[in-house]
Amino acid sequence: MHLDALKYFHIVVEEKSISKAANKTHISQSALSQMIHKLEEDLGVALLHRSNKGVTLTEPGEIVLKYSNNILKNLEKMLEDIKDYDSNRNKITISGTWSLSAYSLPCMLYKIKKKLPEYSFDLEAKPVKEIIQDIREDLADLGFVDMVIEHNELFYYLIGKEKVVLVAKNDYNVPERITLKDLLKVELIMCTMNKKTCAHLDEALKTLDMHLENLNVIFKADTLTAVKSSVMNGYGMAFVPYEAVKRELYEKSIKLIEVEDIVLDYDIYMVSKKTKELSKSVRESRDYLMEVGRKSFC
Repeated sequence: MHLDALKYFHIVVEEKSISKAANKTHISQSALSQMIHKLEEDLGVALLHRSNKGVTLTEPGEIVLKYSNNILKNLEKMLEDIKDYDSNRNKITISGTWSLSAYSLPCMLYKIKKKLPEYSFDLEAKPVKEIIQDIREDLADLGFVDMVIEHNELFYYLIGKEKVVLVAKNDYNVPERITLKDLLKVELIMCTMNKKTCAHLDEALKTLDMHLENLNVIFKADTLTAVKSSVMNGYGMAFVPYEAVKRELYEKSIKLIEVEDIVLDYDIYMVSKKTKELSKSVRESRDYLMEVGRKSFC
């Protein structure tokens, strides 16, 4: 099976048409069609439903698309590493959850770069499961996540905690200290990316025989930036990582609201391959971060 066939297969799926894919790749439609047919013969299954309206995936086609995506990502990474062998020996790719990558990890990268100036660092923001998968497949070197997903081949280190706070606009009409029962009455903005906070909040509400659905959520947003903007416009209150609002709290554009008898802080783990599988640059970077721990965040 030729890897080029998998690449063209992806393009055909994206374009939902062999003719459109042929135009995009500047090869003849017949040549592309033959290449897809050869791929189907090699695999022994039909990958596409063909019609006058275009193409759609068969169930085996869905499977091939899923696994070929990882194959092509690893191929691309392999070719990059070969091309940039010398520079990549000292290049460390770090993946973190969206909130960590936006606020805590950039400060950490600044400090580690000062400590290890001979290395270069790339930062990516991804969901936890993708971070773990990238670590396992050597697409990332170090990950920062808010949960442990059991993989015996990986190394997890509890590096600190993410402090979660409830905030409102400084002149928002709400007491600075409320009860969990009061929380059911206030208007809230929820960040859909903050799954750990939502899980902890749901657990706390069970003490009142309530759930997240019982909260007065005005709307949900998929970024902390949107949540912060909404809070500062006085649209409601929100639970956010403390690191995300330190500046606004210092400038007194927003204020902290204490909720009695509830703690939503969660653990932050650094994850990597086991020590024996790490390059010198990754091992030194990881060991330094383990040494300084939570202090590496700002």
